[in-house]
Amino acid sequence: MQESRVRRARRTAVWVAMAIVATSIAAVTTTGEGDPVEAATETSLGAAGPLGPISIIGDSVMYGSLLVDPDLPTRLAEQGWGPIRARAGAGYSTGYFPVDNTYRASHWISVWRSQGWDPAAVVVNFGANDAGLCAYRNETIDQCSYNAIKHLVDAIGPGKRIWWPKITRFPLNRDSMDAWNAALDRMASEHPDFHTWDWPSVMYATGNYASDHTHLSPTGYRERSQRMAFEITASLGRATKVGPAAAPPRPNGAVSELLPIGPERVLDTRTDAPGRLRAGQTVEVDVSDVVPDDATAVAAYVTAAGPAGPGHLTAHPCLDDPDDSSFTNYSAIVRGAVTISPLTSDRTFCVSTHEATDLVVDVQAAFVPEGLRFTPRPEPERLIDTRGSSLSKRIVLPVPADAEAVAVNITAVMSPAQGHVTAHPCLDPVPETATLNYLPNEIVASSAYIPVSDDGTICLDTFTEVDLVVDLTGTFSADGDLAFQPAIPTRMVDTRRAIGGWSPLHGLGQTLEVTVAPPAARAVTGTITLVAPMRNSHLQAWACGEQPDNSNVNALAGRTLANFVTTGTTSSGELCVFAINAGHTLFDTTGWWVE
Repeated sequence: MQESRVRRARRTAVWVAMAIVATSIAAVTTTGEGDPVEAATETSLGAAGPLGPISIIGDSVMYGSLLVDPDLPTRLAEQGWGPIRARAGAGYSTGYFPVDNTYRASHWISVWRSQGWDPAAVVVNFGANDAGLCAYRNETIDQCSYNAIKHLVDAIGPGKRIWWPKITRFPLNRDSMDAWNAALDRMASEHPDFHTWDWPSVMYATGNYASDHTHLSPTGYRERSQRMAFEITASLGRATKVGPAAAPPRPNGAVSELLPIGPERVLDTRTDAPGRLRAGQTVEVDVSDVVPDDATAVAAYVTAAGPAGPGHLTAHPCLDDPDDSSFTNYSAIVRGAVTISPLTSDRTFCVSTHEATDLVVDVQAAFVPEGLRFTPRPEPERLIDTRGSSLSKRIVLPVPADAEAVAVNITAVMSPAQGHVTAHPCLDPVPETATLNYLPNEIVASSAYIPVSDDGTICLDTFTEVDLVVDLTGTFSADGDLAFQPAIPTRMVDTRRAIGGWSPLHGLGQTLEVTVAPPAARAVTGTITLVAPMRNSHLQAWACGEQPDNSNVNALAGRTLANFVTTGTTSSGELCVFAINAGHTLFDTTGWWVE
């Protein structure tokens, strides 16, 4: 990376309670009486990064983060930010108070803007000095703290994303610290893109702070810069449109309708040939015993059981060179998801695995020339949420009277033990199949196509007691609205590689409009994947317009999880995808629905 830095230290007469020498980090972390001095540094990294430009401005606490290497600008550049411009100094404050312009952050924001520097992302670190200056204002400490913060937010201007950590002060000044941090929380509740960070909890948990409980040791500054770079990126990082939408998927076979099946288990390599799959192996799955002769595609819940390491599964109609897509990602123990795959003329399809694993395949439906047509709900309808009620291992749910089968999204919430859910048309005995596998202490979802019983119900049986949330996304009937066009599974969105035009990161609270189907589509079916979110997260996918309340896939921080989605699209074949926290988003289209 080409790096351009300008560092300058200034000394000007102003009273501060600490002697700081610009070239001495030890002085930055030492409290005591001293001569009136001011030290400041300004740093620039000129190389452009995919996350775009960012400003940093702060007081003596941030000053240490600009002097101790690896400094904060370097850590932010590692995350993908750039260009970066940073300024911090001892005695600096927000600009709300009548001090010399040298020490007023709002002044420097104005200077930078006059020089053409006005990025959308701004990191701010003030409060230790401002909280003390509030003691001399004819205002309550609470109102003064808020007014000082608002002064700088207003100076930064509308439409900006601001990250501002909470402060620490000497224990005798705890009241002013608490008032300042409460004002930051208030600003975060009022400002749509203002983010704060609980630095006091982190500092006291990790140590390496000075006797003033405000500044840090060199080790403390290094650790803080690394932590801040992560938190800043998690809060302020956003995807931008960098290219065109992906090319439309290729249709595979004729438009077809749904025939609900079973569910029926057709393969379990723990007991069936060919046995456990090697890394990179492909197995051909024969469904000819459970689907009719004229079936063109199949919907199945496919499970990786006991994988050797992190990886993914890909389904396809036994192609020599399948598209780079996946329908489930696994890390350990067991993970599954639904996929729709076109069938070969022998009524088979293939599943390829990235790592060694056993494979379990449970068929839910076939697609045939004449069957049931799909009517999507305008928005998902919640059938049940067991949280806060007594648990049962069997749930019986009534569904709309005209439905012969339903499309649902099932979410298991924070089970104390590993288990699975079997969804079925209230059969006796319960089928030995899985619709959703869950691990302890996670939120995980799976979609399913479920036949409806003669009584107009569906049943969910669980291996362990677990809270379930079930959302109805559509119904199937002979006079339904839409038929299905199978397609070669195609990756339409991948924010890691700018597939679909969005990169480099699906940001916190960001909605991406992505093309996933041709304009003739009324709805799309595919796999949505949440990859390594920076914090616990979920994704929502819908036909734009009013945002629904449900989630489609959930993942803990650092995990990668996928779910099968059937949802409406816009008239141009677009889908809106919302992320509650920053991470990467993938969407693989397996087909779409037409009138």
